[in-house]
Amino acid sequence: MEFILSRSQYKYNLIVFVLVLSISYAVKKYFLISGFASFIVFFGGAALYIVYGYGALAKKSASFRFLYSFFPVLLLFVYAGVVSLFGEFDFVSIVFHLSMGLEGGIPENSAKYIFRFALSYLGVVVAFWFLINKGHRFLALDRTLFVPLLLINPLVWSVGSFFIGNPYDDRLLKAYSAPDHLQLLVTTKKNMIIIYAESTERTFGEIAGGDKIFTELKELAASGLEVKGLAQAKNTGWSMAGFVASQCGVPLQPHGLLSGNMFDKQQTFFAGIVCLSDLLKKNDYHVEFLNGADHGFAGMTTFLNSHQFDQTYGVHNIEAPSDYRNDWGHYDDTVFEHAQNRVRLLNQSGKPYVMSVATIAAHFPSGHPTRSCEQAFPNNKLPQILFSVKCTGYEINRFIKTLRHEGLLENTVVVIVSDHLMMKNDYEEQLNQKQRLNYFAVIGDNNRPQLLERHAAMFDVFPTLLDLLGFSLPDGQAGLGVSLLSENKTLFEQYGAGKINDQIGGDRLLARKIWAERPAF
Repeated sequence: MEFILSRSQYKYNLIVFVLVLSISYAVKKYFLISGFASFIVFFGGAALYIVYGYGALAKKSASFRFLYSFFPVLLLFVYAGVVSLFGEFDFVSIVFHLSMGLEGGIPENSAKYIFRFALSYLGVVVAFWFLINKGHRFLALDRTLFVPLLLINPLVWSVGSFFIGNPYDDRLLKAYSAPDHLQLLVTTKKNMIIIYAESTERTFGEIAGGDKIFTELKELAASGLEVKGLAQAKNTGWSMAGFVASQCGVPLQPHGLLSGNMFDKQQTFFAGIVCLSDLLKKNDYHVEFLNGADHGFAGMTTFLNSHQFDQTYGVHNIEAPSDYRNDWGHYDDTVFEHAQNRVRLLNQSGKPYVMSVATIAAHFPSGHPTRSCEQAFPNNKLPQILFSVKCTGYEINRFIKTLRHEGLLENTVVVIVSDHLMMKNDYEEQLNQKQRLNYFAVIGDNNRPQLLERHAAMFDVFPTLLDLLGFSLPDGQAGLGVSLLSENKTLFEQYGAGKINDQIGGDRLLARKIWAERPAF
């Protein structure tokens, strides 16, 4: 202990203090451990220094030595930072969002997290660099840890799997059923409203207090057809991915680095395949999309322009008070009020329509409950993220009741689906103790109350929507999906989620097809 207490050692001790504190912060955020547990990590590191550092520090600095560990440690901090923000690391998602744009979509508190992780990383590398230039044991530790630090990092394996795939594996491509020539068989065309409930997974109804949190959505599901078993397939775990999987029948396969795109903006989006809106336009439907966000985020504008949407509404063309905005744009009550007005006008036109509406209230990490919800539940004591999930159900329920009261849901099917499972949030541990499933319910059009249990993925929603509208589906198939109203087995039911997710991760041929720069029709 003498070398620890010695005045001549104080600067070394200060450096080690910075090193251990920086590592403790990253460990705490990554593993979501308590402050007490992080103190244990801190004192454990200090004890290791006492045992390992004795006699390791030289009185004079050695010649400049390069820190081998700076790069693998950087990758570890990047991985821990992403997990701290989002709950899991998805390299495909990161590449996609960098490629397609981040306008209007910076996650809440991200600047704070990035700054803290950058500061802790600098603390580690500067402190460790100082120590390797002072002690032979630290130098040996640096050289020894270089390869193991790379090998234990899930980021390295994720990036590797992104680039290393089987270019000849055509199983997904063969499973893809092109919907180009599907026929609409009904004489009276149905309208459809598709509501994408941001992060509002079915699992919230099963955790402690779930009956209160999910009251409105359980009420809606009980009044129509509910599907239990909609799992999250690979490359469908963020908003844009869930949206296009349900509208086009394929996961959002990576594009960008693999195609030589090098992060330039796409001119087209899924131009190689036919999506829901393409089929609807071919059958003389009016197609709209509404949400409260900036459509520059994640390539939404490019997708909507590539697939023949007639009208689109977002943060720039929906009116709302300037003092009533959240980090993403408009609140859900503003968006649903605009959607109600659009439904009234579309019903007056007499032309069949399909409208997609996306919410934002339950966006991680804390959510954005509306003023309408706060007025409806003035004594609410739920934590904000849980209240935001409840608020999503309340706003959807209120929207549907308003339309029904005005007689605007005749010959209209309302589909409610969560776009993906919720990312990083304070209730992740409780959610992970359950089978995590997306919410999917169909209301209206004289659907009798029914619960279907199917093992399915978001790309199975696509043929289900077509089936509900009255399209003919050979073997119930469209895209990679199978209609959940048919008796045919989905890919998950045939082969299991693990095998299909492995095929999605290694696929190159289907990805090449869906991103082909050519007109869909």
